[in-house]
Amino acid sequence: MSNIKSVAIIGAGPSGAGTLKAMVKEGHYTKLVAFERRPNFGGLWNYTTETDLETTPVPCEEPTLEVQPIHKKDTGKYVWAAPVYNYLDTNVPKDIMTYAGKPFPEDTPVFPHRSQVLQYMVDYSQELIPYVRFNTKVVNVELTDDQKWRVTSRLVVAETNGSAVASELPEFADTVEIFDAVVIASGNYDVPYIPNRPGMSEWNKKYPGSIFHVKAYRQPEDYADITEKIVVVGNSASGGDLAYQLATGLKRKIYKSKRSENLLPSGKSDLIVDVPDIVNFDAETKTLELKDGSKLEGVGIVIFATGYLKSFPFLDQLNKTDKPLLTDGHRLHGIYEHILLYNYPNLAIIGIARYVLPTRAAETQGCWLSKIWSGKVALPSIEEMKKWEIEEAERRGGNGKTFHDLLFPHDVHYSNRLNNQILDSVKEGENPGLIPKLWDKEQTAIRGSLKGIKEAYIQYKEMTGIAVTSYKELVDAKVIDQIMISDEKLKEHGFNF
Repeated sequence: MSNIKSVAIIGAGPSGAGTLKAMVKEGHYTKLVAFERRPNFGGLWNYTTETDLETTPVPCEEPTLEVQPIHKKDTGKYVWAAPVYNYLDTNVPKDIMTYAGKPFPEDTPVFPHRSQVLQYMVDYSQELIPYVRFNTKVVNVELTDDQKWRVTSRLVVAETNGSAVASELPEFADTVEIFDAVVIASGNYDVPYIPNRPGMSEWNKKYPGSIFHVKAYRQPEDYADITEKIVVVGNSASGGDLAYQLATGLKRKIYKSKRSENLLPSGKSDLIVDVPDIVNFDAETKTLELKDGSKLEGVGIVIFATGYLKSFPFLDQLNKTDKPLLTDGHRLHGIYEHILLYNYPNLAIIGIARYVLPTRAAETQGCWLSKIWSGKVALPSIEEMKKWEIEEAERRGGNGKTFHDLLFPHDVHYSNRLNNQILDSVKEGENPGLIPKLWDKEQTAIRGSLKGIKEAYIQYKEMTGIAVTSYKELVDAKVIDQIMISDEKLKEHGFNF
């Protein structure tokens, strides 16, 4: 592993920036290049008014779908549609979503607005500018005969006729380079997942644009003229937030189709009507048939908040082998610690796990990977890594879409395990590299009560219009009794501080 000197990082959003900084601080690598298709740091936090509503198929179940940029004819520039919407606040408190040594400004709300998160990411990443190629898309990654990686990148620029997109740019625009290793940090929120239901395609053909994914949602005001029923499909973070925003913003009933209870925080409103899963779309009568046999008539729009497909179109070569990395778009195969692809140990992915705190997890993963590839942390044998993958599938409920789910307390235990290996690798008198932010007792206790904190925050903001900047304000207002879970609860979750 210590022979790895040149590394390509695909993406310079929250995961890519954290990993790049770890590798820069390691002082081991001679060539570090991050490829970022947007003109700025921040990844998905770069809000756009433009959406890819018109180019997303309905249904959308193919992880091979290659998302294209939107050409703005007025400026000649290309825009990558972002999944963040206008009134989005984080569902993670500011103090536990930061990188090491970089707090949010004190006057930031407990749950920052999307614009404040973007500014934080940009500020954090400034020292990385010399290593990043902006407006550059990676179009192909191939394994060479000597087990290195041939990376083909392409500038995303507008042609004078305004018709070209990234995949259609001329051959001479390509740059081909060889790297010892590649990190995929391109994020999880690009290809919408719209599961197929009987009658869905016919409905969408008859009423174009009436079925779409939350990625194309921007704000409640856009639907003020809809007189028919609005249905949100999904009951996780985005589903709960959208239903709440639409219900309170439009002051009307919003129907939320759900299959399970929401484990994540969301606002509550009497205007939100929970209904069962949809089993059929009847385009002729604009009626949805539900799992319990009931029907919703007069439906105008259906918004799917059903997550995203993992998609790496630039890895087409590997996915055609007898050891594909990705099949259905829900989990990676041949992976160790949700990071390293053990059949190709100089290929890794950062930020694939769900329900973690992305910045914290990515920083830890990036630091751990940097130590692996610099030879300071040893990998177990292939057999042991395969055994870990089998056991992890059992822990996570199988080999399906839950494989990468690390709900609390598993996310903190996971980070602690990697952090301990990082700390153990630091030798006296040597460059310690970047040390990730560690989980202490207070932050772990806050993480364990996150759902209650966010729901109290939403309640107080609805009552007063104020976005509080400290937990104390919520306690003083008596909208929440206790911020942190108890010592006993921490022990139940396996923590001994």
